[in-house]
Amino acid sequence: MSFVTLIYRPDDFSPGHLSTTLERISDAYRPFAEKAGLTFRAIPIDELVPACTDRPHLWWRGEDLLDTRQCYQVDEFSWDPQTAHYLHAVYRTIEQSDSVLLGRTFDGPTHVVTDKLSIIQRATRLGIRTPATVAIPFGRYARTVVPLIEKELGPGPYIVKPRELGMGFGILKVDTTEQLNAAIDMVAQSGMGYLAQSFVPNTGDLRVYVIDGVVVAGQRRTPELGNYISNISQGGSGRGGTVREDLAEASLRIAADLNASCLAVDWLLSEPGPALTEWCAGLGGFSGLPEPDRNELGNAFFRWARSLLEQPADERTRHA
Repeated sequence: MSFVTLIYRPDDFSPGHLSTTLERISDAYRPFAEKAGLTFRAIPIDELVPACTDRPHLWWRGEDLLDTRQCYQVDEFSWDPQTAHYLHAVYRTIEQSDSVLLGRTFDGPTHVVTDKLSIIQRATRLGIRTPATVAIPFGRYARTVVPLIEKELGPGPYIVKPRELGMGFGILKVDTTEQLNAAIDMVAQSGMGYLAQSFVPNTGDLRVYVIDGVVVAGQRRTPELGNYISNISQGGSGRGGTVREDLAEASLRIAADLNASCLAVDWLLSEPGPALTEWCAGLGGFSGLPEPDRNELGNAFFRWARSLLEQPADERTRHA
């Protein structure tokens, strides 16, 4: 049996949110996986033990998951630094096996698809419009960056958000220098990297899905009335979205630059024009898409996963 295994971090979420999210993801993914001849499952990180004796092993309930070639989706970041380090161990163990990391089908280090500062820098190098961004120093040095933020980003308002987290968690909108100082004081104690960006009034964002050099679908995401975060996990709403020719071309250019076979590219939609905010690799959420886009994207995702599993191991690991 061939599996697509989502490895998740249960301690990052409240039990209620986790249960609802897992149910929604499983309901969305399972039928498309089965159509591609795959079985979708989700395993919490705390049930896994990576090891190496004669070769890499990944133990789960007495079974070595790496005994057979399978597909895995696993992040390398968490609210908790120790969990993040353990995710690194699991991710890198799979990377050294002949199994497939669905979030690793691109060239370069992993931070080019996880670190929002790195993503912004890469996009800027490609001549793509992005929000002005400043990294926040750590600990007691964090507040020293406030004059630079005001100089480079203007008088505010600002967005303060984690450099490496997903699903819209930990994002703050601050309107004044006083609020900025307070936000920085809080994030300086979190043990995580944060950055500040100019807040741009917007109507939401457009996620463009690129698989094997083709724009498969677009998802328009809109925040709830009076809110500023469009992520569906944070109360935003999703629907199908027409992908403008310029955004399709730019998304394809980014995927080609990364040599990424599967990429979701997020564009902030505002009056001055679209600006890239981030991108991510591997399987992504699409439960908010209407038909026929949802069906087309779900089928494309899992056909892509199946094709990776069927490739020779040396081709599947060429990005490592």
